[in-house]
Amino acid sequence: MHMVSRPGQPPWQEFLEAYRKWAKPKSDARPSPSRRNVEIWSTYNKSLMARPSTALGRLARLAFVLLIAVLIVWGILYLTFDHVLHAAHDALRSRPTPAADYSEALARFGKMEEEDGPEISTACRSILLTHGQGTEKAVVLFHGYTNCPQQFRELGQMLYEQGYNVLIPRLPRHGLADRKVENLSPLTAEELRECADMSVDIACGLGRKVYVAGLSAGGTLAAWIAQNRSDVTRVVLIAPALGLTRHEGTRLQKGIALLLLVLPDMHKDWYDADPKAQGYAYPGFSTRALAQILRFSMATFAEAFDHAPRVQEVVLITSKSDEAVSDFLAWQLIGLWRSKGLFKFAAVDFPKAMEIDHDMIDPGHKNQQTEIVYPVIVSLLSAP
Repeated sequence: MHMVSRPGQPPWQEFLEAYRKWAKPKSDARPSPSRRNVEIWSTYNKSLMARPSTALGRLARLAFVLLIAVLIVWGILYLTFDHVLHAAHDALRSRPTPAADYSEALARFGKMEEEDGPEISTACRSILLTHGQGTEKAVVLFHGYTNCPQQFRELGQMLYEQGYNVLIPRLPRHGLADRKVENLSPLTAEELRECADMSVDIACGLGRKVYVAGLSAGGTLAAWIAQNRSDVTRVVLIAPALGLTRHEGTRLQKGIALLLLVLPDMHKDWYDADPKAQGYAYPGFSTRALAQILRFSMATFAEAFDHAPRVQEVVLITSKSDEAVSDFLAWQLIGLWRSKGLFKFAAVDFPKAMEIDHDMIDPGHKNQQTEIVYPVIVSLLSAP
């Protein structure tokens, strides 16, 4: 560093100017190592990020396309089920032909008994308990899915002793002595409709007032009767099987019902390892038959969206310990009915601490508490 002094210029200023000239980079000077490192790192970083971002973009586009495809397929299935449901709506409408008197009711029950051929278990035949004449009150009790009339025999006897004429019909495809689960598979919603109508028709000749109660799938029939039969005084829905999932509404139930209809029939055995299982109930269920029960339920909802229930007195009995059916849908149906002027409604929801299971009727069911449940049902049926 060479310093050139100017006249009158202080020595320290001469030194500062000389240092500035020396430190100023030449025009062809290369960037400092630190700057070059920054540029190199920036270029490397950009190239590194470009590759995964391209891969992520492709994955995002693929996921979007798959999502659209799933939504389209689900929409087609949903619309298809709506079409199937409305096409079957006429087949699931009530066709009432009530018995005119007690003798005609007995004759019609005779025809119902004829359907209980030798293939039906003796414990599972339709039950009729009468006082030898028409009474003030007659009650129809519908058993649950996979069970049979034996499930309600004890409760039916209690009601009989209180003056009711009692009818406990066998649901279609149930009660066979050969308890193979696949025997349930041919069940149809139309058969359930016919069973519901026939049972109410008979009861109309057994008593001046007709009451109906049903558990699970029997509750599905009872709900359909509440929607369609004006000749019934009161309906009691006991844990009705209106849907499978506990907290979802009708849209998901429609999709589930359609899938179960089109998928291959699947069988589920519950009691293989249970030596205490009832000897008259099926040891499991058929998904194809379950789909028909849900189809019957959806037909009730389809009618409820447009019309008030024909029965104006409804009772709902549920349990917080019940994980088998959707109480959400039961309350949704009640909401539809109440919005259209349901006159009288009562509800009992057993708390979880009581541990009352879905099958709260069959005395042979493990953990049964009929000493609690039966008096509740009897009082709700008989209440003014």
